[in-house]
Amino acid sequence: MGVLCKDLLNCHLDFWKSAPFSVILSPEEHIFVGVNKIEMRAVRLLLLLPLVVACSSGAPGEPIRQDGLTYAFMEAEALPPMTRPRAGHALVEVAGSPLVIGGHTTGFLSTATAEYYHKGRWQERPTLYPHDTPFCLSLQDGSVLVGGGYESGFGIGQTWGVEQYDPSTRSFSPMPILDRKRAHASALELSDGSLVISGNWFSPDAVERYGPDGPGEHWQPVSEERSFPYILPMGTEQIWLFGGNCNARMEPLQGVVDVIGGEPFTPELFQEWSPLSAYERNVPAGVYTIGPWTYLLPARDTLGHLAPMVVSPEGFALLEMEHPLPVEGPWGRIAYEGTFWVDQTARTAWLAGADAERHYFLAAVEYGAALEGGKAGLRMYYSHPVDQQGARTELRLHDGRFVLAGGFSISNYEPSAAAYMLYPLGRSPKRALLPFALVALFLAAGMVAGLLLLKDRTVKTALPDSIADNGLCNRLVALMEERQLYRKKGLKIADVATELGTNTTYISACLSGQLGTSFRVFVNKYRLEHAKRLMKEHPQMRLSQVGDDSGFSNEKTFLRTFKAATGVTPTEWKKSI
Repeated sequence: MGVLCKDLLNCHLDFWKSAPFSVILSPEEHIFVGVNKIEMRAVRLLLLLPLVVACSSGAPGEPIRQDGLTYAFMEAEALPPMTRPRAGHALVEVAGSPLVIGGHTTGFLSTATAEYYHKGRWQERPTLYPHDTPFCLSLQDGSVLVGGGYESGFGIGQTWGVEQYDPSTRSFSPMPILDRKRAHASALELSDGSLVISGNWFSPDAVERYGPDGPGEHWQPVSEERSFPYILPMGTEQIWLFGGNCNARMEPLQGVVDVIGGEPFTPELFQEWSPLSAYERNVPAGVYTIGPWTYLLPARDTLGHLAPMVVSPEGFALLEMEHPLPVEGPWGRIAYEGTFWVDQTARTAWLAGADAERHYFLAAVEYGAALEGGKAGLRMYYSHPVDQQGARTELRLHDGRFVLAGGFSISNYEPSAAAYMLYPLGRSPKRALLPFALVALFLAAGMVAGLLLLKDRTVKTALPDSIADNGLCNRLVALMEERQLYRKKGLKIADVATELGTNTTYISACLSGQLGTSFRVFVNKYRLEHAKRLMKEHPQMRLSQVGDDSGFSNEKTFLRTFKAATGVTPTEWKKSI
């Protein structure tokens, strides 16, 4: 590899020794660029960068074989640190990027802030209330609901504040309060837009039904108090609630499963096995769903063994495995936390862990065969040691990468600001070895970059005339007003681009540059005007029908969007006209 890179570099230098040179941008445009010797040196350096990257990329770690398992290497790429150290925070994916909400920072002090990762850096936003160990839920409309948490620093008390994050504005707005102060709660969104909320911390608990238009209301009591309980729908008539291996007062649980729509019961399997505690890992049930009303949770027995537990309307059972989940890794004990992150397409469930040497691990349980009478396969991945100690909060992104952000460094008083990206399915683009077939492409990219960066010799590409003269924007508005394309549920910017015979980049440029708005806000404006027109002309029409006819995905989304835009509910608006 070293000899080949040296030869390529020499050829590269010989090829670009002459100047000036020319660039053909299109059949109609041919630009001659003259450069002096100093500029040429700068160009040569820029042209060499792709090859330097290609030849200096680090090699991956070697596979490790232990106890009949092969641990494949995965890269742990260090991201820029968060704007502040955090533990007890929520971590969710919004529009393909991680969003961190609340938690406590140095000194065990709550922080009323959030931050999102965008274009290589963390950007902070204020929240309305502090949320240290809250519940956090990504809703069907793309927004995020976060609520509860400790009332003050040092993990003291509980709160009942709830707020909603709007990805389009990257801001938070207040929502109705909970039925009681809560910390360490979990939430489940129902099909009608309401939530089931349960769980608390050193305080009485009960099941609460929370609606978007009013404060939460008591639904039913619980058999035992729980911290971050699992809340799983079991068909259309029942919901099961149960905890991990300790309750809301850090005492052993009895293992009772509460049933909304039925009687509580204690599974026989809970005599020996219990689900892994979901402490600080409050995630929606969808991430560990493997089939209709069927879920996969990590469980631990009284001897410390670990196994996947299947939960379905038929009850609780352990998944048959070809090889047990390892609790001892190549460098010592692996501490697993959180829950499974399921990729239903690949029929694989991922579980994160770490050891005392700060290696990160991912266990990939290939559960498909076990659902068909066979045994689940197992793949293991490890990283080199990283500079973050102790617990961490992880999130699996939709593209298969894992984000690690913050957590306990030494104690609650000294949380971590470190963040990493794990690549179990492929190496980081920043460190990947480049196939030699792509070298020519990188040479061309380096040449163009060198030309564009030369002072006073930059070639800029203008937007198409259809955008510059507002022609595309006029066609976009006509598409909405004349054809009422906004009434199509799940309308995407790609759908509009197809209709207009253009691409999403030009549509976005038109919306932001000429109309000063985003696609989501643009479409919702038409939907809301249509809804107002329906309610005015047909006052007896049900709100669910109004939202459906206007293009909203469901009634809950319609109610929330309407109130966010007008400050009142549709019912209140109808009374005012």
